[in-house]
Amino acid sequence: MPELERDDVQGLVLSGYARMHEARYVLLEVADPPGARRWLGRVADRVTTARAPGTAHCVQVALTSRGLTALGVGDGDLETFPPPFREGMTTPYRQRVLGDVGPSAPQRWAWGSPSGSGGADGGYRSSVPEDRLHALLLLYGRDADVMDELLGTETAQATERGALRVLHVVEPEPLPGQVANGKFGVEHFGFADGMSQPVIRGSGQDERLGGEEARRHVVAPGEFVLGYPNGYGKLTPVPRITPAGGAPVEIGRNGSYLVARQLAQDVLGFRRFLHRAASALDGDADPDAEERLAAKLVGRWRSGAPLVRSPHRDDTDLTTDNAFGYAAVDPHGERCPLGAHIRRANPRDAISPEPARALEITNLHRILRRGRVYGRGLPEHATEDDGVERGLFFLCVNASIERQFEFVQQTWLNNRKFAELYDDQDPIMGTPPEEGGVFTVQRSPYATRVHELPNFVTVRGGAYFFLPGVRALRALAALD
Repeated sequence: MPELERDDVQGLVLSGYARMHEARYVLLEVADPPGARRWLGRVADRVTTARAPGTAHCVQVALTSRGLTALGVGDGDLETFPPPFREGMTTPYRQRVLGDVGPSAPQRWAWGSPSGSGGADGGYRSSVPEDRLHALLLLYGRDADVMDELLGTETAQATERGALRVLHVVEPEPLPGQVANGKFGVEHFGFADGMSQPVIRGSGQDERLGGEEARRHVVAPGEFVLGYPNGYGKLTPVPRITPAGGAPVEIGRNGSYLVARQLAQDVLGFRRFLHRAASALDGDADPDAEERLAAKLVGRWRSGAPLVRSPHRDDTDLTTDNAFGYAAVDPHGERCPLGAHIRRANPRDAISPEPARALEITNLHRILRRGRVYGRGLPEHATEDDGVERGLFFLCVNASIERQFEFVQQTWLNNRKFAELYDDQDPIMGTPPEEGGVFTVQRSPYATRVHELPNFVTVRGGAYFFLPGVRALRALAALD
């Protein structure tokens, strides 16, 4: 298996830059194509690669299909990119695939919405339509002072002489005590997050894993980086561009596709639901019962300890335990419910009668998550909504938007018949019907169904991006 050309791969593919406590996501529009190409050539020199981790700050850049067109990529060359990337996230078909309906419909989004419809009935006075969204500049800084300087410098260079316009800036805001056990982030519902990630073979990171963890989580490089063998043993397709008067140039190699979605979380609604519904599960509504129900919905305790390892109580010694499966110890979901969020998002070895084959299938649909929380945390004992939007700015890296991100959304998270369930959706990420959703808790002798799950997460924006390699950025900058 070839090693990754880390000098050409953007660093986000291998790292979420957790040690960089500050981040800003800058949405840009190409205003002057020649000026934007000059900027792209300059920013390519500042992009942090997967070889150099960066010390005080990191810079990454990604482009939409409309951004490529604005930079001068012709229609014929754009056809070498896959349909999901070209068409974007808001087509009627993709709305159905992703479950972006009702309050999460793109017409209500703050950014990335269909032209002329953004923000309608969504509480936003203005919106960034998808036809103006051309680039995403991702900035990471060691601390607030570094970030202030980096944001000022990078936006000044992008907007110099009217090359690009800043449309919107998302400011992730780390929660107090955001690192559980010194390693993992904590999201707004209060759960440690980010402990289950695939590792790319040939990245150097795979050499630090061994035994069961390596068997379960090391995947082929072509699952995340274009131009390398994927899980099927095939080379991932590589897009190209054709400079005026020149031969076609492959710009896909060492690139990837980046999915971005702004997900607002109803924290107060989540807490109220736990308080109301805990008695349906355990016959009482004390704090311990609420914690047990919360763990059942997610599939982990708040510390990150997996239910399949510790079904009755939280165990902080198990926070980093990620070398587990379901087939041998919990095939019927009596420890971790079959429809729990983490069991849907990564079924591991439990989606076919043969565990080894099930793990192979699951690893054909993995994604690398790189998101961060935004908005300040809701105080623990709050009884009323404070009007602050908070949630997760979801980012994920994959080589096939359709086979990886969209498959997980449609076939696992939103599938009401997942694992032979009936009318259940993902209890955290799913969009329930108006009368509320259903969640089944497997137990002996009979399963218990929890009813009237509200909508906990609402999509506020989204887009698909191409995350080019550094050489590809320079090739795009050289277009006429």
